[in-house]
Amino acid sequence: MIHSVLIFNNDGQPRLTKFYAPLPVNHQQLLLKQVHQLVIQRNDSQSSFLTIPPLLQQNYSLDSQSIRVIYRHFATLYFVFIVDQTESELGILDLIQVFVQVLNRCFKDVCEYDLVFHWEVLQIALEEMIQGGMVIETNINRIVAAIDDMNTGDLSFRRDSPGPSTPTSSAAAAAASFFSRWPIT
Repeated sequence: MIHSVLIFNNDGQPRLTKFYAPLPVNHQQLLLKQVHQLVIQRNDSQSSFLTIPPLLQQNYSLDSQSIRVIYRHFATLYFVFIVDQTESELGILDLIQVFVQVLNRCFKDVCEYDLVFHWEVLQIALEEMIQGGMVIETNINRIVAAIDDMNTGDLSFRRDSPGPSTPTSSAAAAAASFFSRWPIT
């Protein structure tokens, strides 16, 4: 099972946090900090598989070998999955790659700013891939098609964003349309 998905930048600022196992907010913040400290110290030639951070050792009655931290570093972002022994480590690395490729399809050359200004597309893509901590879809074309199909009734909306790039697919426009119904006040 996937216990959590974390995306943060080199400075440890979270860009996405999704927890599939219950964890209090203060523990979530501490976990993010601990995982960031673990992965930031590693270079690209080291393994992408880590043992469990101390916080998780305290909260789970499992031994430290059953929970793993699997991550990939892309430019300024770290994509981190915290999983148990039922998930294949190499399979999770492939899943991270699929996630990034889906984002690249939704945005031309996805960057950190795209994740900040178009967070809803990021959330929708993740929900198409993982639900309840279980992987449900890994086919890039199906994931992008599902995102494109979202909110097909209101695809005429085009979001003008303060970000450096605008979504290149109707998936991003659909996501923007969906979330535009609740203005930020």
